[in-house]
Amino acid sequence: MRPSGFWRNHRDRLMLFGLLIVFACGIFGIGSLFSIGNLKPRTVILPSEQFNSALAPPPSSTIQIESATKIPNDFGIYDFDVVDRNTLVVNGPEKSYTGLKLSLLSLDDNKVKDIGGNTDYGVFLSPDRKKLVYSQYRSGQVQRITFGYDLSTGERSKFGQDNSYYRMFVGNNTYIGQDELAFSQMNMSTGKARVIYTHQELMSMLTDASDVKNASDTFIVMDAFEVSPDLKQAYILVMLKDSFAIYRISLEDDHEVTMVMKMKDIQQFRLLKNGDMIVQGEDNNVQGLYRYSAEQGQLHLLLKGTYWNFDLDADESRLAYVIPMDNQNNEVHIAYLNDNELSSDTVIYRNIENFMKLKWNDDELFVVGSSLDKSELYRFSFRAW
Repeated sequence: MRPSGFWRNHRDRLMLFGLLIVFACGIFGIGSLFSIGNLKPRTVILPSEQFNSALAPPPSSTIQIESATKIPNDFGIYDFDVVDRNTLVVNGPEKSYTGLKLSLLSLDDNKVKDIGGNTDYGVFLSPDRKKLVYSQYRSGQVQRITFGYDLSTGERSKFGQDNSYYRMFVGNNTYIGQDELAFSQMNMSTGKARVIYTHQELMSMLTDASDVKNASDTFIVMDAFEVSPDLKQAYILVMLKDSFAIYRISLEDDHEVTMVMKMKDIQQFRLLKNGDMIVQGEDNNVQGLYRYSAEQGQLHLLLKGTYWNFDLDADESRLAYVIPMDNQNNEVHIAYLNDNELSSDTVIYRNIENFMKLKWNDDELFVVGSSLDKSELYRFSFRAW
């Protein structure tokens, strides 16, 4: 009777103990079987003939439109620049169509605030988007008057020494401009100008730096030049007898002038941060968008064809351009700039009527189409994945 009583009294503990023994033996037994089956592990290399091709990497990025806004206006826009995503400075015809004017356009409520009338063509904003420079003709006067305009306060400063046709800022308070007399630098804080080159000096140096020795066959395109990131050099576009060339000129006292590259035709160019250039023009009877490599001294064709206006975003990774179909059907494209090629080329909009200009601002692209008395403004917001 003792054994049966012992079992009754300790049955639960004995059953639990037995189950633990079985569980432990099972684990060690499985481990032993696995070890026996893997006494001589080895790596098997599959022959490359079994694969048709290497694995293709996924696209590095794609283009996705987050939003698109279309704003029709009952006035023309001939040029513009972006203050912020909701504010533009626009240059267009006055109501009487006797001249041009500059205005602030608010995209939130589509309100217009005039800055000045009877102005020159163009919009020239400082890098911090706070200052504007423009020239204005006064009634009965041939000579223009140049003003600096503070966008935040509305205050104007008069610069009597500047008659430039085209300007580019080289800092928030300094800009460079050229006219038929000189290539000058203006300090907006002091209102004083410094002549870097007289027109005569520059023409003489340009002919010396090229194979065109006749000054009458050399013409400086005054509304197209770029300034290097270190602010020490400018790149100017020059029309020669039967071609176009881009020259690099020193903005310091050494007055060094060098021909950088030459093409049959150049409509537009953009200097990159590394010294390369994106050029729209014709080379060897091929029209298109090219990348000029400063290191190699060579042109690389990015896109073949005829294009209207292009612009690069701030980090120079996305390029926007327009393919002209006709005035009623122009295509706006965006592509990624990867060294000497474009990728992920995407049509983002068609049927832009009377295309005028496009402009990047951060991750947004602004596009304007305009006739004499009406315009359409498009704002596209993007996200890169």
